[in-house]
Amino acid sequence: MQALVLVGGFGTRLRPLTYHVPKAMVPIVNVPFIERFVDYLEANGITHIVFAMGYLPDPIANHLSKRNGKAKYDFVVEDQPLDTGGAIKNAEPLLGERFFVFNGDVLTTIPLREILRVHEERNALLTIALTPVDDPSRYGVVVTDSDGRVQAFIEKPPKETAPSNLINAGIYLYEREVLNHIPTGQPYSVERGLYPKLLEIGAPFYAVAFPNDYWLDIGKVEHYLQANFDVLSRKAPLPIPGKEIRQGVWVGEGVQIAPTAKLQPPVLIGDGCVVEDGAVIGPFAVLGEGVIVKQNAVVQDAVLWDGCVIGENANVSRCVLGSRCEVGEGVKVEPDRAYGCNERIETGVAA
Repeated sequence: MQALVLVGGFGTRLRPLTYHVPKAMVPIVNVPFIERFVDYLEANGITHIVFAMGYLPDPIANHLSKRNGKAKYDFVVEDQPLDTGGAIKNAEPLLGERFFVFNGDVLTTIPLREILRVHEERNALLTIALTPVDDPSRYGVVVTDSDGRVQAFIEKPPKETAPSNLINAGIYLYEREVLNHIPTGQPYSVERGLYPKLLEIGAPFYAVAFPNDYWLDIGKVEHYLQANFDVLSRKAPLPIPGKEIRQGVWVGEGVQIAPTAKLQPPVLIGDGCVVEDGAVIGPFAVLGEGVIVKQNAVVQDAVLWDGCVIGENANVSRCVLGSRCEVGEGVKVEPDRAYGCNERIETGVAA
């Protein structure tokens, strides 16, 4: 089976993390998101993956070139931003008679074979996956009849007027015929253009809901943090690198942990990290490769990328630090935000 992945690049909601790293390469518990996504596709029987890409394509292509996976990869790079529909149309020469399409910033366990089963049973032209959310106002809400046929596709309705909490999960199964309804060589949105058009002409457009499978859009800092924590807590059943030395504590190779340091699960200490005396790591902390946490520092509810250095008595909570960030001695880092790579954080919030 074939898949087209729409790889978001710049990721404005994850800035400044994505100034130098494409969103698809941000680590989820020390494994690049794109690698976890390809693992998911291959586990669901996908043998050919086409990546529709724009901003910073090289890191993704280079990373996947070193992967010993089952699927074949192709890359289509846009000369200009084409939106969702334009990106799909741009990849048309590489697509077959039936293919999945994915928004490339979703962490999920939704089973693709179930989408295929429904698609074939209904003789559908297009089938989309749905997932329930608490606040549907950030997404496209989908209304169906009792047979699963789509009746309305409402993009980002106000929460109080949303007719349902079932949203477009960013996973679609297309018949090639759908491409005939997408214009060539111009920006075009499937959510605002294609899907309303298919409803208008009465196309066999179906949806299937997955209320019990994991799904999270990682495009905002708080959701990116949540994705990491969901993997640590096993809510998202994905592999965690390293050895589980006790319940909820994973440690990589070459790690140095002082006897008086405290590891409060769930926590992951990446390869080559140093945790000094009196430091407290966790709960809910991810340390990338080569992170140094100095004496009596605290790292909780946080994700630190490779090479960060946390000064003595510093406090890092509810935030993301990009690679090689340095936090000064005694600094309490401002929470609920992301810090870009190579930042030196000398001031924060009052202790």
